[in-house]
Amino acid sequence: MSTETNCFKITGLEDLRINYRLFQIVGLRRDGMDYYGNIQKIIRRLSFQMKAPVTTYERGGETFVLVPQDYGDPPNQIMLVGAVATLRETNEILDLSFDSNSSELDPVRMRFLQFSVQDPLFRDARLWQPGAGKPFFFKKPEKALGDLELFEGFTLRVVPHQEGGLGVIVDLRRKLVAHSSFSTSITREEINKLKGRSCVYKMGDNWYEISVSGLSDLKVGDPSIPLEGRAISLVDYLHTKSAKPVPPSIAMLSPDGAAIYYRTNGPEQRSAPAALCYLVEDTHGAAGARSQPHTIIDPPDRHRQINRVVRMFLGSLKIGRVEAKVAERAGHTKGQPLSVPTLLFGNHKTLAPKKDGNYADSLRDYGRRRLRLLDDSGAGFFEQSPLVRQYLVIPKSIHNSCGSQFLLDLKAQMKSLYPSGGAYDPELIVYDDLNGSWNFVGQSRAIRTAMDAANLQPGFGLVMVHRSERRARSADQLAAWTVKEFNQKFQIAAAVIHTDMVKRGYVAQRRDGGTCYTIKDTEERRVRGYIRNVAINKILLTNGKWPFVLETQLNADVVIGIDVKNSTAAFTLIADGGRIIRFSTSPSRQKEQLLKNQVAQYVADLLRKERKNLEAAPREIVIHRDGRAWPSEIEGFREACKLLAQEGFIANDWRLSVVEISKSAPAPMRMFNVNSAREGNGMLVENPIVGSWVNIGENEGFVCTTGRPFAMPGTANPLHIKRVDGAMSMEKCLQDVFDLSCLTWGRPEGSMRLPISIKLCDRSLYDEAEDVNEDEVEFGNDNFAEVAR
Repeated sequence: MSTETNCFKITGLEDLRINYRLFQIVGLRRDGMDYYGNIQKIIRRLSFQMKAPVTTYERGGETFVLVPQDYGDPPNQIMLVGAVATLRETNEILDLSFDSNSSELDPVRMRFLQFSVQDPLFRDARLWQPGAGKPFFFKKPEKALGDLELFEGFTLRVVPHQEGGLGVIVDLRRKLVAHSSFSTSITREEINKLKGRSCVYKMGDNWYEISVSGLSDLKVGDPSIPLEGRAISLVDYLHTKSAKPVPPSIAMLSPDGAAIYYRTNGPEQRSAPAALCYLVEDTHGAAGARSQPHTIIDPPDRHRQINRVVRMFLGSLKIGRVEAKVAERAGHTKGQPLSVPTLLFGNHKTLAPKKDGNYADSLRDYGRRRLRLLDDSGAGFFEQSPLVRQYLVIPKSIHNSCGSQFLLDLKAQMKSLYPSGGAYDPELIVYDDLNGSWNFVGQSRAIRTAMDAANLQPGFGLVMVHRSERRARSADQLAAWTVKEFNQKFQIAAAVIHTDMVKRGYVAQRRDGGTCYTIKDTEERRVRGYIRNVAINKILLTNGKWPFVLETQLNADVVIGIDVKNSTAAFTLIADGGRIIRFSTSPSRQKEQLLKNQVAQYVADLLRKERKNLEAAPREIVIHRDGRAWPSEIEGFREACKLLAQEGFIANDWRLSVVEISKSAPAPMRMFNVNSAREGNGMLVENPIVGSWVNIGENEGFVCTTGRPFAMPGTANPLHIKRVDGAMSMEKCLQDVFDLSCLTWGRPEGSMRLPISIKLCDRSLYDEAEDVNEDEVEFGNDNFAEVAR
C-alpha cells in the first residue's frame, strides 16, 4: 500500500528569475517586545496596499523589506502602534533564481509563487474568496441543506516538496451560508444580535466575507457615499462601480431597503445592502451544528476532489514569460510508520503492541488493551497515590432531583477505576439556582455565595453548571471564572462539567410509594461513558493521577512544552520517559511572545525544581513550542541551559533543540493510504496508519498522530513539526512527538492528536487563560440572556 500526500511538485521553474528591491527597516527596536509583530504588520499592510508579494529578509542583524520590481515604490514611513517604521532605499537589487539550493531564500521564493498561483484564481469568475489569503469557493453551491447552502472550496500553499524543489499543498474547505439574504426591513434590534457575525456580501460578481457592525440610519437609496465631490446613494455607487450590464441582484435593489455597516482592514466603516448579505453559519453554533456532518470530508472524497482541483486550476502556471507545471500526481512518503511506544501502568505492568499478524489489527488491540488495563486490579493507574480533599459543587435543582443518583454512579465509577485512591466521597456544596438567572452573572454570583458560606480548605473540586448561551467558538466565561476563582480565592484546583447529560440521561420513576431517579434505558451507554469521562478527565487528571506513562525512553532526556495565551504562559516538563510529568502556569504581560529573560527564568526554575527527581543530569533538552518559537524565546532557552550547566543541574555537554508544533495551517499536509480496490477497477483510499510521517527537507516534517485503525470522522490531519534550533534529527523529533501523543489519557482506547507536552498546556490555558469580565460578576445584570429551563 502506498502513502500519498496532497503536495504536488511544481516543475519548470529553472528559467524563472525575479528581481527584488531591498529597503532597510529602521526606527524599530529589535529588542522591543512588539518588534516581530510589527514586522508582520508591515508585510500585511504593504502587500495589501501594493497588491504585491512583499516579504522581509534578515541579513547581518538587519531586516529588509523586499519588493518585486515593477510594483512601484512603498511609502517612506509606516505608522504603527507606538512606533514609526522608516523604509530606507538601499539601491540594491536581489536577483532571485528558482533553481538555486540557497534554502535561506526559500521563504521569499514561496511567497512570490504563492502570489502567482492565487492571482489567476482571484480573477476566475467561477470562484469567490472570503478575503485575502483565505480559501477559494465555487460560486455555485454544492447542495441545499434546508435554510443553508453548502459551498465547496479549496485552499493552497506553496511549500518545499519532499522530493526537493517546491510544491503546492492543496486541501479542501466547506462553508455553510444562509440560502436567503437579510431582510430589506431588518431592524436595529435584529442586527445588534448579529454584531460580529460574518456574512457573504454578494456585490454583483464580486463576493467576499464581511463582519456585521451595525445598522445604517440611511436606506440604500439615500445619499451616503462621497464620489467625485458629491454624495451619491449606495445603490448608485454599486451601479457606478459594477461592470455593464449590471447583475440582476444589483439592478433589482430597492432604494427603500436597509443597509448594514461593516468594517474594512482599516478604520473605515462601509455599508452594504442588507439584501446582498447572507449569514455564514459556524458549525460550532446551534444552526450550523445540525449540518456539521455535511462539512466532514472522508479520505476518498477528499482525495478525489483535491485531484479534481489540481486538474481544473493548476495544470499550467503562467508566471511572466515562464510557464510552470504542477504535477498531476501528488508526492509519496517513504519508510515505515514510526513505532508505537511501550506503556507503563500501575504495579509495573507494561503494554507493547503485538509483533505478529496484521499491523492495523495489532494497533487496534493495543488501544483496547490500554483501556482494559486501567480496569485490571493487577495494573490500574500508573499514579496510585491517595486522593486528598475533594469537593462537588452542584446546583440546587440537580441536588433536589437526580443529583444523589448521579453522585452514587460517579462514586461507583471512581471505586472501579481508581481503588488505590480510597473512597471518593466529596464534600457537597449546593448553590441556589432557583432564585436567579442561569446566565454567567447569575450562576457565578450563586456559586460565590455558596462557596463563601462553606468552610473550605485547599483541595480539588468538580463544579456542575448550567450551560449559558454564547457565540460559536467564544470562551465559556463561567467555566473560566470558576477555575480562576476557586484557585485564587480558595486554593482549590477545579474542573467544570455541565448539567446537559445529567438532565437528559436520568428519568424519575415511582417506586415503593416514592420517587427515584435512574438512568434511561435509551441513554445507558452514553451516560456510563460520560461518567467515565468525568472520572478520568475532570477528577483524576485534575488531581494529577496519570493513567499510564512511557516505558519506552524518549530521544530527549527532558521535554518542555510551552504555550502562551491571553497573557498566561503554560509550561509542561516531561522527563525519564514520561515517569516525571509536571505542569504549571504563570501570568505574563506578553500576549504571545515571551521575553528572553522571562523564558530563561521560567525554564531554569522548572529544571531546578525537578533535578532531584531525575536519575541523572539531563543532556538532551528539547522544547516543544505550541505555535511560533520567537527569536527572543530561543535566546532565553539557550541562556537557561548555560546557567543550569554552570550550576550543575544539567550536563556540561548539553544539547538544546527547539521544535515548533503547529496545530493548524492554511493548507495542511494530508496523507492517504492508496491501493487498488479489492474488487474491480479503481482505488481504495483510506486514512493513513497512525505514526505515518514525512520529512520536508532537514528541518520540517509531518506526523500522523491520528488515523487508522482508530475510529475518527473525516480525514486525518497530521501535525506540522518544524525544528527551528538545534541538531536533533527530524525523525527523532517526530518520534518523540508521536510517542507523547500515545499518552491518550482522555480516551485510552483511541488516539490523541496532540503530544501530552502540548495537551497539558492547552488544558491549563483553556479556562485559566480566558479573559474573564470580573466587573460583570460584581456589577452586571443577572436578568438577561437566560437559558430556557
